[in-house]
Amino acid sequence: MVLMVFFFRKFIEMLFLPIGFSGLLVVAGILLRRRWLALTGVAALYLFSTPVVATFILRPLENAYPPSTIAAAPSADAIVVLSGGIVRGVMPPGVQWGDAANRYFTGYDLAMAGKAPSIIFTDAGTEDARGGSQAVLVRQAAIRGGVAQDRIIVTGKVLTTADEAREVAQIPTVHSVLLVTSAFHMPRAVLLFQNRGLKVYPFPTDERTWSKSYLISTSFIPTSSAIQRSEEAMREYLGLTIYRLLILFRLR
Repeated sequence: MVLMVFFFRKFIEMLFLPIGFSGLLVVAGILLRRRWLALTGVAALYLFSTPVVATFILRPLENAYPPSTIAAAPSADAIVVLSGGIVRGVMPPGVQWGDAANRYFTGYDLAMAGKAPSIIFTDAGTEDARGGSQAVLVRQAAIRGGVAQDRIIVTGKVLTTADEAREVAQIPTVHSVLLVTSAFHMPRAVLLFQNRGLKVYPFPTDERTWSKSYLISTSFIPTSSAIQRSEEAMREYLGLTIYRLLILFRLR
């Protein structure tokens, strides 16, 4: 039942993201014989596929919490490393790191710097179902890197960021967290962890945009990486809106 709700939610979410939204406009334009509607869908897909637009909509999310050095990070009860894109799977040579591998390496550096007595890895699956959970794989990597086993906590299975916040909040000894996740994902993660009553110290990593960028001719040429960044940004804006409404509704 939980999986059905999760996949239904992902399907509805897809309709509001650039590819799904643009596709709906094109299909609606064809079915209703409204050329302007179909052209609007094509134009929207083009814009979301350009690096300049992707950067424009992703940067406000990443700028919400400025990056910091390991040395300047405050101390907390635990370092929490959110899963999602850290590990793709396992091949004979070893762990195959994903696009968000910096989440693990940042959490590891914080742990080795003694910024918290514990480090928590949330237990999401890998892209390769045969590879096991990301939490187990990064736990093994952390132990090999010198983090003591008794400092490492692995949560129960999670599907969403809300699940991760709930799992961490259930650990009796944890009241404050150094929260490690991708910079664009940090605003939603902070909202959900604070809603669980935790003191949150954001420690963003895995930046997808840069503080200084310049418009060049290729900024307007569609790329697959740009549409991916646009999708990531719009998913975060959609998630923030939904969770804020849910929290507000519960408060009332």
